[in-house]
Amino acid sequence: MSALQAAGITTRCDLLQCGRESSDEELQRSAARVAAAAVIDATKHVLGDHGPRRSFVLARPPGHHASRTGVPDEGGEGDFAEGGCYYNSVAVAAAAAQQDGVDRIAIVDFDVHHGNGTQEIFESDPSVLVISLHADLRYPGTGAIEEVGEGAGAGFNVNIMWEGSADWPPHYADYAVAVKLVVLPILQAFRPGLLLISAGFDAAEGEGFHAKLAPESFGAMTESMLTALPDVPTVAALEGGYVPPMVARCCVAVMGALLGDKVDEPEETKISKLSESKGCKATLLKVAEAHEAHWGESANLTVAKVKAFFEGQRERQKGLPNAFRTVSRLVSCAV
Repeated sequence: MSALQAAGITTRCDLLQCGRESSDEELQRSAARVAAAAVIDATKHVLGDHGPRRSFVLARPPGHHASRTGVPDEGGEGDFAEGGCYYNSVAVAAAAAQQDGVDRIAIVDFDVHHGNGTQEIFESDPSVLVISLHADLRYPGTGAIEEVGEGAGAGFNVNIMWEGSADWPPHYADYAVAVKLVVLPILQAFRPGLLLISAGFDAAEGEGFHAKLAPESFGAMTESMLTALPDVPTVAALEGGYVPPMVARCCVAVMGALLGDKVDEPEETKISKLSESKGCKATLLKVAEAHEAHWGESANLTVAKVKAFFEGQRERQKGLPNAFRTVSRLVSCAV
């Protein structure tokens, strides 16, 4: 909170204060209930007629690993608590919005871990689009690109898993290309009435996972989605992130974007960084292959489109001095 105050964020927000801080293990479930309630309250706030249309929920514990069934406990009973998550706050808020009459909801999750709980809850629901950008990690062991949804929900679960990312930690340039080619076109084709962002910051450099994003990267991704969906009520809710100073900087960046501040383009958008990434092209080609049947026509997400983009990138690099090899606003809405 001190970082938000220092950045002048708190003076520009309506603060809805819920609960209290707690680190006592016995209070974790009650804290989780307060966190889930806070996301629901924020969602109702942005969907109302008189409140602001954007909100950030600064609450813990996170929620995106919690599912309907979860994993068996020692007694063999199902427990939906998993990965430090007790209640899937974003999923519960989405369900509450459905009950309030919102017919299409988009959830974008950029936590470095796959939101397995969110996927499990909505994988058969075509009214909830779930897009996750995550690393190839042992935990939770889900989130493969081929997992596109079940039954009527096929195509509405989009996993952008940076396969083999232990060997090539993705930078913002990789995320920016994924946002440009996959995330924004699908969001605009889906036309949600509500956007929920599972804002995990453990993909930040220094967090110790297979990604190296600067705080501005999360602000830039948020800004790009808001630009693509300018009139859509939006709630971002804190998920992962384990280095407090870095989490604070990431929160400031995302909240600034929600408030309409201009986000400085992260340094990692240099084409040299993009060219160093071994798996970006392979990952996005695989995503296009998995979803061309679902989004090829409405969102222009095709294998040919992805190939053409990377061919164009290679041509644009030729003859340019290194100092000018930057990706120009990859997070713009134009595709």
